[in-house]
Amino acid sequence: MPFIVAAVNAIGASIVSGALALGIGYGGALAVSSAVLKIAGSYLLNLAASALMGRAPSAQDVGRELAQATTSPAYRFVYGECRATGTPAGTPIKGNFIYGVWILNSRVSELSDFDLYLDKRHVKLTGDAFDFDGSGATATESPFENHVTAWVGRGDQVAPPAAFTDEAPFVSSEDAAASEEEANSLPGGPFDGFPEFPDGIVEAAEHLWKTTDGWRGLTVIFLRLKAGSSGSRAERWPSAPPLVEVEGKWSKVYDPRDLSQSEEDEATWAWSDTHALCVRDALTQNPIRQYRSDQLHSSFIDAASECDEIISLKSGGQEARYTCAGTIRFSEGEIEDLLIPMMVSAAADFIRVGGKLGYASGVYRAPTVRLDYLLGDGFQFPDMVPGDQLVNQLRVSYLSSSRGYQTADLQPWDIPGAVEADGGLAAVKTLDLPFCASATQAMRVRKIIGLRLRRQEKIIGGTLPPEAFDLIGGATAEIALPSPYDALDGVYEIGSIHPGLDPIGESGEVAMRLPASLTKHSADIYAWNPATDEEDIFDEFYDDTRTGILPPGEISITTGEAVNQDVGGTIIPRILFAVAPSLSSGVSSYEWEYRQDGGDYTTGGYIDGEVRDGSDNVFGYLTGVSGQLYDLRVRALASGAHSDWVDISGITPVVALDLDLPIDGAAIGGAGEITVTFTTPNDADFKAIEFYGADTDNGAAASLLGSAIYTSPNTLVSITEIDLAAATTRFYFARSRGDYASASPLSASVTATTDP
Repeated sequence: MPFIVAAVNAIGASIVSGALALGIGYGGALAVSSAVLKIAGSYLLNLAASALMGRAPSAQDVGRELAQATTSPAYRFVYGECRATGTPAGTPIKGNFIYGVWILNSRVSELSDFDLYLDKRHVKLTGDAFDFDGSGATATESPFENHVTAWVGRGDQVAPPAAFTDEAPFVSSEDAAASEEEANSLPGGPFDGFPEFPDGIVEAAEHLWKTTDGWRGLTVIFLRLKAGSSGSRAERWPSAPPLVEVEGKWSKVYDPRDLSQSEEDEATWAWSDTHALCVRDALTQNPIRQYRSDQLHSSFIDAASECDEIISLKSGGQEARYTCAGTIRFSEGEIEDLLIPMMVSAAADFIRVGGKLGYASGVYRAPTVRLDYLLGDGFQFPDMVPGDQLVNQLRVSYLSSSRGYQTADLQPWDIPGAVEADGGLAAVKTLDLPFCASATQAMRVRKIIGLRLRRQEKIIGGTLPPEAFDLIGGATAEIALPSPYDALDGVYEIGSIHPGLDPIGESGEVAMRLPASLTKHSADIYAWNPATDEEDIFDEFYDDTRTGILPPGEISITTGEAVNQDVGGTIIPRILFAVAPSLSSGVSSYEWEYRQDGGDYTTGGYIDGEVRDGSDNVFGYLTGVSGQLYDLRVRALASGAHSDWVDISGITPVVALDLDLPIDGAAIGGAGEITVTFTTPNDADFKAIEFYGADTDNGAAASLLGSAIYTSPNTLVSITEIDLAAATTRFYFARSRGDYASASPLSASVTATTDP
């Protein structure tokens, strides 16, 4: 490389001249020159070791922090396809509604489709959530039907949904005062509707929505949430405002391999979950310290293609080698440190090449150079690592897409042969992969990192010859030394390399010298056989039905004299209801509600959990109207939770009074008519008498004549049936009536015949 040698000679000569001018001897000046003639080095950053030193925040930890309302919402990027937690950025209330907005991603998102979750429950929607001038997407299933409407802004929105500014508009205190002033100035005083304020007097509402409240450039979800009836509110909204999560495809990133994209024009970028591209995006777009593209090494481009390579699965399917999914929340600190959890999730490492940052993907890189000699006076060859750095079992967690993007654990993995090599002493480390949304990717990462951590043979202090000049951190070289050093032979990974020029060189010639540290390496670390290396994953179906508290048993009822209340001769109709207690622990009380005629449920009250009848059932009384139909329901309550309702329909209080019959009946016929007489019983519960007539001596065939006649007990009462034909024989009966629709049986019959 004559150009490099000439340049180095020129630099060396100027350094020697400067040293001589300072009075340093030529030999010393030459030594100074030799010491500083170094070309920028390269080294590999072992991020797995850093990750094992301290646990990264889990997806649940990040979600809990992002779900908190704050005046300074965290800046976050959401990558790949996953579930993002919304930060409430404004949840004003108007009437029975919340008109709220939640920040999902601090940038534009793909989000061509999405799934909404409220308090971990999936919300089925219908309609266009991306049309801000329309009616949005509405919930179609219980408990959210008619109570949830959603609009999603993917970062291109310029205003909130029209429904927000129409139904919950911002009204300044000045406008409110002006409307009242104009109203009071009109003849006759204020009334609804006048020229400047057609809606009449308006109230100040400075907490509501302006047309400028669009959260431009951010991905957000606007939700109109209806509280609903008090009977179902606690079930529908266990927290207020609710926990909002949205699942879909998120950030668009720049792909240098795609010639149709321009790094300066974000409109040309596309969604991708390719791990190397997501890391590159975080480095160049973060709000802490952005890398320029000329500060990034070209290894990112090659690594993107390596991440996209297809890996076969034991199930017969396929997946990309390394994808990225999750939310990075930017906080104080170095951007490289914040990205460690993301890098480790794909077994990747950063490399430094001169002043540039590069990407070493979790793949085997075959040696590009074979070295049969080393320079220098000597080197060290340690074959053990300190005991506190030993790892022989890894416990790995990842982001499970089949479990709602919650953290899941792989089975503890014993690194093959490691426990025996360490004398049988367990050395367990935990490795979190919060940006890995594939169990099989997590398995491959586990094997790669575990076996890399077990590499103990190193070459330290060695100096590589000029043939290794093109090597950088993360590259590999084959070492093939002559005897007796052939015990060191094998493939080595470059941990660090620092090229330099020695103007004297060995044997008096200029020599390129490359001090380096190397770690013995193997392709076996990355070998993967799905049939034997994959472990089975058992994903239990997630049921978002809230069944934490078991409901009480079926409702049984008792009516009649045994449960009615007699207060000083006045009977209060009641229904006794009872339920077997809930089998859940922690139940403190029971809530019951009732309704009539299919109307809204009304609270009946609460029953202490310790109240029991003789059968050890929870019980209570519904006071009602005899003959009126009621529906009743009961549920168990515990701290912060409740069971489902159990209900019963069509029940009614029953009052059964034992009334005496009318007595002394008589019937006298006449011309086309018959007069019937009965004496009412001497019964305190008697209220009225009814007369029945029939053509035969059969009470079941008799019909009511007229209506009930209200009178006093022990009173003679008579009626006359007219318009009868000549020589007609009729039979008559009577019965007593009392309160609560009570009635006595029919009396014995009396009979008469009209004149011929």
